[in-house]
Amino acid sequence: MERAIDKCILYICVAYTLWQSLSGAYRIVSVYLTMAFFAATLWLIPTCSGSSLLKLKDGSPRLILVWILMDLLAVFILFQPVLLGLLPLLVYDMIYSRHLPGLILCAAAYLNGLLFQLPKEHVDAWIFLVITASLLLSVWLSFKTIRLTLAKKQIRSLRDDSEEQARKLNRQNEQLMEARDGEVITAQLAERNRIAREIHDNVGHTLSRALLQVGALLAIHKEEPVHSELSEVRRSLDGAMNHIRASVHDLHDSSVNLEETVRQVTEPLSEDFHLILDIDVSRELPRDIKYGIIGILREAVSNILRHSRNDTVQIGILEHPAFCQLVVHDYLSEGGTLRSRPVTGTESGSPGIGLTNMESRARALGGTVRITEDRGYRVFVSIPK
Repeated sequence: MERAIDKCILYICVAYTLWQSLSGAYRIVSVYLTMAFFAATLWLIPTCSGSSLLKLKDGSPRLILVWILMDLLAVFILFQPVLLGLLPLLVYDMIYSRHLPGLILCAAAYLNGLLFQLPKEHVDAWIFLVITASLLLSVWLSFKTIRLTLAKKQIRSLRDDSEEQARKLNRQNEQLMEARDGEVITAQLAERNRIAREIHDNVGHTLSRALLQVGALLAIHKEEPVHSELSEVRRSLDGAMNHIRASVHDLHDSSVNLEETVRQVTEPLSEDFHLILDIDVSRELPRDIKYGIIGILREAVSNILRHSRNDTVQIGILEHPAFCQLVVHDYLSEGGTLRSRPVTGTESGSPGIGLTNMESRARALGGTVRITEDRGYRVFVSIPK
C-alpha cells in the first residue's frame, strides 16, 4: 500500500512536468504511457526483502523483466531529454528493486539534460527544478518505504517467533501438568498401599489375637450366660475382621499401577532384547483385569526368556470401550541375527505349562488367547470389560 501511495505522489509530479514540457498528441500519449508504466512496475516488482530480490524464486523472472524495461526506458530518455520528467518514477523503482546499473543510466540521463539540453534547448528552468525536486522526493520515498517494509517484516517475524515460543511453552506446561498429575497419582497409590499394610500388620494382628483369646475363653467357660456373651463377642470380632480384610484388599488392589507394574515385569527383557512398549489404559481399569493382564504378561515374559532366540519384543496393552487387548510379539528385526541359544533355559517347540496358565487366566475373565507364528511368536489376548 505504501508503494502505491508513493507512486501516486510521484505520478502527479511526472504528469505535471510532461504536461508542461510536451504538446499535442505526444503529450497525451506520454501521460498515459507513464500511467501504464506505473501500474506495470507496481505489479512486476515483488515485495521488498532484506536481501537482493533476485533470491526470490517467485519474483526473480518478473524482476529481471522489469529491470530490462526500465533500462530501455532510461536509455531512451538519455537520447530524448524531452522525456526527462519520467526519471522520478524510474529512480524510485530502481532504488526499491536494488538495480544499480539502471540508476547509473538515470544519472547519465539527468546530467545529459542538465549540462547539454538545458542550455542548448533553453528548457524552462522551473520545469527542470520540478524534475530535480521530484527526483529527490523519489529517493526519499523509496528509502522510507524500504525501511517501513523491512520493519513490518521484522515485526511479523518477531510475532511469529513469539507465537511459536508461546506454543512451545504451552506444550511444556501441558507436559509438566501431566507429569505432576502422574506423580500425584503415584503418591496416592503408594499411600494407599502403605495404609493397607499398616492395617494388615497392626489392626489385623490385634484382632487375630483377640479372636484367639476369645476362642480360648469359650473353650474354658461353658456355663451360661458367659458362653453366649463370649460367642456374641466372637461374632462381632469375626465381622470386624472380615470388614478389615475386605478394606485391606480393596486398598491394595486400587494401589496397583498397571503401567509401572508392566515396566517392572518386562525389565528383564530390556537387557537382552530391543523392547517396544505401547500402553494405553485408564487408571480406572477393573482390578481383576489388571491382575489378569499382569499374570498373563509374566508367563509371556518367562516364555520369551526361556525359549526365544529373536532380538525384538513388542508389547502392547490397549483399552477399548468393551474390552482390553494384550499383544506380546517376539520377532527377528530386519537385518538382525538369531541368537545361538535363548537367554535362559533351552529352546522348545512344544507348549508348556506357561501357555496353559495364560489360557486359563484369560478364560477365568471370559477372554480368549490366540497364538500365531510371525517370525517368532505372537500372543494375542482379548479380555472383555
